[in-house]
Amino acid sequence: MVAVSTFQTVFLVDDNEVDLFVQKRFIEMKKFADNIVTFSSPSKALEALTNNPAHVPGILFLDLNMPMLNGFEFLERVREKSQDIFNQLRVVVLTSSNSQFDRDRAFSFSNVIRFIPKPLTSQGLDELLSSLNA
Repeated sequence: MVAVSTFQTVFLVDDNEVDLFVQKRFIEMKKFADNIVTFSSPSKALEALTNNPAHVPGILFLDLNMPMLNGFEFLERVREKSQDIFNQLRVVVLTSSNSQFDRDRAFSFSNVIRFIPKPLTSQGLDELLSSLNA
């Protein structure tokens, strides 16, 4: 299955530049989004998101294990800054964590729609698309 620009814009937030590169390539190859904005700093992603409330991305792919501001703290900050943005934002946790605790905690946020173990794969994107189209 190949998507045809399902989303206008998606955000990728991951402190690992190699992971960002690989994830972006899969999203490009699947034509999942017209515009893929990458952030190696969750603080910069938070700033971009909250400073432009009219342009909330269709999906935000979020790593959990990042220094300074982890994925959970990122989601909490978004919710603190703007409940409206938080409610509009659909989050896919993309992480190296296989912890059930992390999975449960991620899904405690109402806007987390998927929990995908790294690395992002073509199959992972296909499954995400299927769940969004269901």
